[in-house]
Amino acid sequence: MSIVHLARTVYDGIVDHAREGKPEEICGILRGREGRATQLYRARNLAEDRIDNYDVDPQTLLKQFEFEEAGDEMVAIYHSHPVSVAYPSATDAWNAHYPETYYLICSLEFDDAPVIRAFRMEPQWPDADLDAARDTIPFDEVRPGLFGYYQAPSAPEPQELGDFLSGTAPPLYIVFATDEAGTVDDFRVVGVREFPVQVFENA
Repeated sequence: MSIVHLARTVYDGIVDHAREGKPEEICGILRGREGRATQLYRARNLAEDRIDNYDVDPQTLLKQFEFEEAGDEMVAIYHSHPVSVAYPSATDAWNAHYPETYYLICSLEFDDAPVIRAFRMEPQWPDADLDAARDTIPFDEVRPGLFGYYQAPSAPEPQELGDFLSGTAPPLYIVFATDEAGTVDDFRVVGVREFPVQVFENA
């Protein structure tokens, strides 16, 4: 399994940023190559509700093209969970648009013991009847007009879940958005894979 390597300055920078932003979520991107992050770029969180959501500003995301010109890459997108565990939420899964990029979550659930975990979130758009499944799969409305269901690897799978698992194994989210009339506007299945994080000392 791949390992996400964080320079000590990057690790400390994420934690410092998260503490400064608490109780709101903060976000940013990491520069490096081959899973080794050596620089941190803070971003503006453009989400309307920054207490439990994040949206990296476009100007910061565009820096990835500068990185590529120099032979580097956007290794990861990071954000914080000020009062919850370091695991993707349904909203995080919905907002995951870079399947080949790591997503780092810094939890300050216990402020004196920060936790940083790394994930990849890979969306799929299966040919499944979501309207029929809405009556039997226990979706939660995680924010107005956005619904999510989490399937853990060890949990019993609802029978209706089968059509959604094509090419994606749990853990996963099924997330969908509705319009003002309550009609499904878009939906996807997002696989969640965790990767170990190691910190290395800067030269």
